[in-house]
Amino acid sequence: MFRRTLQTIAPGLTFVIISACAEEPGSVPEVPAEEISAQVAELDAVHEVMFPMWHEAFRARDIAAIQAAVPEFQPLLEALDTATLPGILQDQQEDWDGAKAHLMESYQWLQSAADAGNEDAILGSAEAFHMSYEAMERIIRPVVPELEAFHQHLYGVYHYYGPGFDLEKIREGADAMGSAIPPLEAAQLPSNLQDRQADFEARVVHLGDQVAILLIALENPSRAEVQEAVEAVHTAYQSVKEIFD
Repeated sequence: MFRRTLQTIAPGLTFVIISACAEEPGSVPEVPAEEISAQVAELDAVHEVMFPMWHEAFRARDIAAIQAAVPEFQPLLEALDTATLPGILQDQQEDWDGAKAHLMESYQWLQSAADAGNEDAILGSAEAFHMSYEAMERIIRPVVPELEAFHQHLYGVYHYYGPGFDLEKIREGADAMGSAIPPLEAAQLPSNLQDRQADFEARVVHLGDQVAILLIALENPSRAEVQEAVEAVHTAYQSVKEIFD
C-alpha cells in the first residue's frame, strides 16, 4: 500500500508525496466451531443402528435381528445422502462421495437379501454393508490425531485469518501450530504404515520449519511475506497428509 500526503514546498507549489506504508491488519470473525470439527452427525446416526447389528446380531448369526435392523437404516441413509461435510473435510469430498455410493449399493444388496430370506446372502451382504460404513468412517477419522489437531489451527489461518490479514488471529494460530508440532513429531504411525514412519517424520520436521518461518515473518509483518509463509505451511501440511494416500 502507499500513503499520499500533501507538502507545500514554496508558496503556490504543492506536491503530492507518495510513500510506502505497511498494510493495516484486518479483523476476521472466529471460524465457527462446527466448521473445524471432523464430524458428520448423519454418519454417527447410522452408527447407532450399525453397532448392535454388527456386534450383536451378526456375531450371533441372528438373522431375524439383522432383518429387523434393515428398515431402520433407510431414513438414516437418506439423511446421510444429503449431508454436507464440514469445511475442514472439504478436501475429502471426492473420497466421501465414492465411499457413500458403495455404502448405498451395499445397502441395496442387504435389502434384497433380507427380503429373500437367504441366510448366507444376508450374512454376506451385512458384512459388505459394514465394511462400506467403516470406509466412510476412515475418511473422516484421522489416522494420526496429532495431525488433525494441527490442521484445526491451520484451517482458520489458511482459509480465514490469512486472507483477511488478521494479524492477531494469525499469530494465535501460528503459536498454536508451533505447540502442536512436538506431539506430531512424537506420533507413531499404525503398524500397517510403519514402513512410512521415517518419511513421515522427515515431512513433519519440514512442516515445523515452515511454521518457524511463519513465526519469524510475523515479527515484522508484511502482508505478502505472511501470506507466502502461510501458503508454505499449508503446502508442507499437505505433504505430510499425502503419507496416508
